[in-house]
Amino acid sequence: MDQSAFLDAMNITRWRSADKPSKPYLVLHDLDADLSNLTLMVDVLRLLGVEIDLCEFDCEMVKGPQVVWDMRKVKVRPRVAWIVSAPLSDLPVNPQEKRQLWLQISQHLDKQQTDKGERNAQH
Repeated sequence: MDQSAFLDAMNITRWRSADKPSKPYLVLHDLDADLSNLTLMVDVLRLLGVEIDLCEFDCEMVKGPQVVWDMRKVKVRPRVAWIVSAPLSDLPVNPQEKRQLWLQISQHLDKQQTDKGERNAQH
């Protein structure tokens, strides 16, 4: 078993430097590359209403930020991401995965609208 998956399953967090300011959102991926300038990444985050500058990009779950998008090949429970998809490199070549991603985005936006409507009705 992968050490990171084992630690995640036991809900054990890894040490992170305190002097590095944390960002409120997290995007999980498998690549050891800068994903922040990819068009698809920017478009999806914009649709979700998340500024890319407020996102941390990492290969493993960290405590604190909300997981916006989990695009790791091997998904680890608990699944707490707003949307879950195939890795970014697989999306352009797999129409079914891309369709599934857009469906999740649509469902997330619908849920946000419903939640906002319920909050306004309570006031």
